[in-house]
Amino acid sequence: MHIWLRNDHKGGLRWANLTLKILERAKQRNPFIRTRIMVNFLVLIWHQTLRVSAQEMVKAYELGMKSGDVSGASMAIYLHLQYLFMEGENLSSLQEKNDYYIKQVVKFNKETAKTLILDRMNLDFLIGVPCESFSIFDGMICNEASLLADAFSNKNRILVSSIYFRRHFEAFWGGQYVQALKWSKLASDYAGKVSGPRMINMFLYVTMGIVFFQLYREGKGDIYYDRGKVMLKTLERGLQDCSNDLFNNKLLLLQAEHYAATCEVKKAKAAYEASIQTAKKFSRVNDEALAYELQGKYLSSIVDPQASESYKKSYRCFMKWGALAKAKMIKE
Repeated sequence: MHIWLRNDHKGGLRWANLTLKILERAKQRNPFIRTRIMVNFLVLIWHQTLRVSAQEMVKAYELGMKSGDVSGASMAIYLHLQYLFMEGENLSSLQEKNDYYIKQVVKFNKETAKTLILDRMNLDFLIGVPCESFSIFDGMICNEASLLADAFSNKNRILVSSIYFRRHFEAFWGGQYVQALKWSKLASDYAGKVSGPRMINMFLYVTMGIVFFQLYREGKGDIYYDRGKVMLKTLERGLQDCSNDLFNNKLLLLQAEHYAATCEVKKAKAAYEASIQTAKKFSRVNDEALAYELQGKYLSSIVDPQASESYKKSYRCFMKWGALAKAKMIKE
């Protein structure tokens, strides 16, 4: 882990694979669930597909439940669902899986269940249905406001941060960039500093980079252009020596937003198209939908008649993903 934290990804991968071999030999005596999770979460995820990582987390969950490490199992299934969302799994399918695992996890680990509820709220927002999963807490926690009060009461900074990140997520997908900025700042304040290019940080660099460049193009001030460039450079540095293709299309999309902000029309158009085609190549309909949406916004800003076609394609992709409410926003 120390090698990985120094951003030596190749060295980290070598030691991670060796660790997994040792764990495989020892699992009959002791499954070492948390070590298995950390190796996958911190190292291997950068060098294999998310679907492979997601399946590894299911195995870790099953081993944890069998061995009695319920906390480790809960962590594994949380990551499993996160990975599937990032990979563009159909949202209705994710709803079903989330429901199933919440009911399993809440019996043993209410704290993880609270985090899974937040994921369910994200799914429900995109689909456009009310979240009814709070019923698992038997009236003790009935909505997000009471969940936040519970987190403050128990001084659970991680849960507070997760709630604010969820609100950032909702504002981002809703195109409310000022609100997205507000919630991400609050979330980061409670999360504290994290060493190394962790997965959640990388996704935040993408969304915040888009937010900053969009705010700059809306005339909110030069400071947002500078902050957008910082996010872009940080993402580029974090992806050095990583063979995982998860962020290729996202990096291209952020580069397109940068070119759009600097009025480099040809480069912006090429980068948007490259992001779309890369998302298609890896069947990430969620990323494809977002890229088409941002392409449409940019083309509209330069009065290009192709903008309407980009919006139509974005709508179709969001519908395919199962994000019915988001698709409706595009159509309107």
